[in-house]
Amino acid sequence: MTTAKPVIVIAGPTGAGKSDFALRLAQSAGGEIVNYDSVQIYRGFDIGSAKPSPETRALVPHHLFDIVDADEEFNAADFGRIAREVCNDIERRGRVPILVGGTFFYLRALLSGLPEMPGRDIAVRERLRRIAAATRGAARLHRWLSRVDPESGRRIAPADRQRVERALEVWITSGKPISSWRAPAAGAEEISSIKIALYLERNALVKAIDERVVAMYRAGLVDETRQLLARHSADARPFGTIGYKEAAAVVAGTMTETAAIAETQRRTRAYAKRQMTWLRAEPGVQWLEASDPRTFAAARELIGERR
Repeated sequence: MTTAKPVIVIAGPTGAGKSDFALRLAQSAGGEIVNYDSVQIYRGFDIGSAKPSPETRALVPHHLFDIVDADEEFNAADFGRIAREVCNDIERRGRVPILVGGTFFYLRALLSGLPEMPGRDIAVRERLRRIAAATRGAARLHRWLSRVDPESGRRIAPADRQRVERALEVWITSGKPISSWRAPAAGAEEISSIKIALYLERNALVKAIDERVVAMYRAGLVDETRQLLARHSADARPFGTIGYKEAAAVVAGTMTETAAIAETQRRTRAYAKRQMTWLRAEPGVQWLEASDPRTFAAARELIGERR
């Protein structure tokens, strides 16, 4: 099922101002925001993911925020399926889907689809988790993965428990390594899109990122993480993401808040660099300078020409 007209994608590195820009665009173009950030989907993970406030979300409809709990299984294929339904519903109501986020594998799942893979097998997953819970169990699972699927063993970090378990689950249930299921190539899209990428000059981006991280900690990121840890397993996927991993270390007493801020800034800058690398390789991207006062008018013109 595909949308009748191109969806609007607002992309760019973290810290470039995508959310504010998308909101303004939605208000101007009769749009509704569709999230493709893999942390903002989790309930309660607000400060560290820079999730739009309830007041902001009341200005225009926002979709795919707060849709799962931290301990629930949720992957890119799940996202792609749900996001397609949301975008089609927005189109049917005569509105414009405006996608904003930074998890480009999620975006690819929506626009291009993902290859069909074996579903979840509860018995297999429980077996893997029993192994992981043993002493040096995580390292054992990763060695196992590296033997049966060397490509995935190189690509997936030993500490990424959920991805290691999923890769082994696919191999056990299908007899094929997860790396043999290839994601669609860039440009092989089933849903057409207008991709607008915001960028900032490097020094301005670094300054924006560093200031945003400090603001998150001042807004109560450590307290938010402490409350989330009281409700969810510390092994849940979002606690390994940028900001929450460091805040969890502060809660555990293994890192000072000053060190956590510095490490969060470092990881966020590295993440922004990876986002830029991905976008430069993506066909059809329209680059616009985020700080240029003419950018919004240019974006409206792009949308008007192609919708």
